[in-house]
Amino acid sequence: MISLAGKVAVITGAGRGLGRSYALHLAERGVMVVVNDLGVALDGSGKDSSPAQQVVDEIRAKGGQAVANNSDVTSEAGAASIIAQAMESFGNLQIVINNAGICRDLPFEQTSLADFELNFRIHVAGHYNVSKAAWPILKDQQYGRVIMTGSGAGVFGLKNETAYSMAKGAIYGLTRTLALEGEEHGILVNAVLPGGVSRMHEEAFPDPAVLQMMRDFMPPELVAPAVAWLASENCNVSGQAWSVWAGRVSRLVVGSGAGYFNRALTAEEIDSNIAAITSADGLFEPRDGIDDAQHWQKILMGG
Repeated sequence: MISLAGKVAVITGAGRGLGRSYALHLAERGVMVVVNDLGVALDGSGKDSSPAQQVVDEIRAKGGQAVANNSDVTSEAGAASIIAQAMESFGNLQIVINNAGICRDLPFEQTSLADFELNFRIHVAGHYNVSKAAWPILKDQQYGRVIMTGSGAGVFGLKNETAYSMAKGAIYGLTRTLALEGEEHGILVNAVLPGGVSRMHEEAFPDPAVLQMMRDFMPPELVAPAVAWLASENCNVSGQAWSVWAGRVSRLVVGSGAGYFNRALTAEEIDSNIAAITSADGLFEPRDGIDDAQHWQKILMGG
């Protein structure tokens, strides 16, 4: 059995939905949890300390250890206070799960720059701030597990979710880069692209029957096991994105095919060879951007 006993985790946005399921699942496996949640509404407004405390009460009622935190992940000071509370309460920190987020269902034409900036502050800056605050601790102990929350919307796109998709797309780049920088320090960084019905789905699927069907098919509890594995010592991968929903777990592959090569390239040549250009034949999954360029240079240029 995979053991997480004695580990300390910070989980943001853990008062409801996916974050709540992570907190309860990890606590059942012996993890001491800092349950962070600002208690905002779905659009990011307001503040309520009760969701985080309710999760803490649930964990303690089952014999687990947890503390509530209501700091704002969008500020550096707020993120630092979350990490400080983990150290003050439990004396250590091994696991960081960046989960806090919001969602606004709007067509592109109705999406303002302010909408994007709000999504950026909560999703991207929130992930950055909490990870940055925890990084020196994880680096000093030469061990850590950082789990980001991406989305299929950030990779594949999603209609009427421009601001949300843009923010989630940025998280993928952050995941890949932190994985590279954390490698020599024993810090593994991965992202989950979760599918678990939460408040975010209520606006997108107003039909009660459809919503209930989705709740039955994609409960957030079926995402938690993947998060537990990524948070464990058994995890041996980094810089990867994992699609997790309804009991399905799959690694997302991002790479490039062999394409078409011509040093006298023209638009007409591209048009004539579009089938080869768009084909995934010879797919190469690079370690980073430099690896991608070097791989194809060696093959195409013989150097």
